[in-house]
Amino acid sequence: MENIIVSREDLQEVVQSIKITFVISSLIAAFNSLLIAGTTFITQFLAAQSIGLTIVSIYGIANILYPPLMKKFIYQYYFLPFPVLIAALIGMNFLHEYSTFLQLYTLILIVSLPALLVFHYRNTNKTAAASLKEEKQKRDISEKQLLESKLLLLQAQINPHFLFNTLANIDAYIDYSPEQAKMLLQNYTNFLRQSLRTTQSMQGTLVDEINLINAYMSIQQTRFPQIQFFADIEENLLNSPVPPLLIQPLIENAIIHGLAPKGNQGLITLEIKKINQHIIINVSDNGVGLSSDKSTNNGIALENIKERLRLYQGKASFTLTQSPSGGVNAQLKLPQ
Repeated sequence: MENIIVSREDLQEVVQSIKITFVISSLIAAFNSLLIAGTTFITQFLAAQSIGLTIVSIYGIANILYPPLMKKFIYQYYFLPFPVLIAALIGMNFLHEYSTFLQLYTLILIVSLPALLVFHYRNTNKTAAASLKEEKQKRDISEKQLLESKLLLLQAQINPHFLFNTLANIDAYIDYSPEQAKMLLQNYTNFLRQSLRTTQSMQGTLVDEINLINAYMSIQQTRFPQIQFFADIEENLLNSPVPPLLIQPLIENAIIHGLAPKGNQGLITLEIKKINQHIIINVSDNGVGLSSDKSTNNGIALENIKERLRLYQGKASFTLTQSPSGGVNAQLKLPQ
């Protein structure tokens, strides 16, 4: 015999069945005490409870010891005479003065058949609900795995133009500015190290994002010294979890679509603070502002960010607005 595992749900099902049987048996006892002359409610109550609780208890124990019993109605049909026989023997102790054993057995069998149909209906609904729950869990797991695969793919979409341009700059600096080439190569190596760590993880922290941004800005400021970068971050938020590559694309967008058209000069500000149980991340620039530029790179970056926000299941938001003083402000609002 296989190891028998009694779950909490099994015990709850038995207890619930006993409660229902107790109520029904009490009603039957009250009805019989009024219908049958010479008998008392106490006698009928003890008989009804003994019969009802005996049958439902045997069924509950049998279901735990042999679960297939409740999965096929034909098994229950063949099993029914046994608990009914035991219940009839117990009932005779209370009702032998008012019924013969055959009459009592027949009565209990007649009453038990509808009850059997009720329990079968309940069990069918329970099985269907369990199957539906299991399918939903499988679907949720599949959707999560699909989303994680998409995010890993998105994280691998580091702008190749930035990497190739940086290598071209290093190659150019080697001839007339070896020290600058060496510094750019060091920053480039640090950026790749941070990027590799980020793209191999499904979850990161703000400090990981800041390290990646600092490495990225070191390269850009070496290439374009007139670009300024200012960060104002609440230190107690640095260990807060965030999806990887969530903020760096906003910095990159600000340079490509905001400052580059102005001759690669201007100011980018990163502000991270906590407001009402939310982390507010603002990336603003004083570039050319929102324009009709609908380049593919810009669209991919923003779509990547929106895909990452799906991990928050509607509890996060992203807005892109024109600043009154010029430039663009991108805001991420994340639950903490």
